[in-house]
Amino acid sequence: MKTALVRIAFLLLFGPSWAAAADSWISCVPIEIATYAGRVHVRCAASVGGISFFAVSTQDAAYAARVLSVVTAAQVAGRTLSILNDPADLSGSAIGCQNADCRLIHAVGFGR
Repeated sequence: MKTALVRIAFLLLFGPSWAAAADSWISCVPIEIATYAGRVHVRCAASVGGISFFAVSTQDAAYAARVLSVVTAAQVAGRTLSILNDPADLSGSAIGCQNADCRLIHAVGFGR
């Protein structure tokens, strides 16, 4: 009985996050960067599945600053960003990221 309860608790705590993870990388040529009190966002030259804005909350100021630094460096250098996001995640609406055309940034970078 105790083992069954441990298994159920494990599945409840960790199972849904595995199933919900649908992160994907997209390519983005940054054409606009903006900062607001609650978010930092980048607009891409071309939309991917109707999404052209990608944002991060400023709740974690250090993370938002790192994202802003990478995005700005890419735009200044004329480079293409790689943005990791979950196209099905609509939770960005809490920070002003519109469901119709914006998703949260989970990771961002660019190469040579």
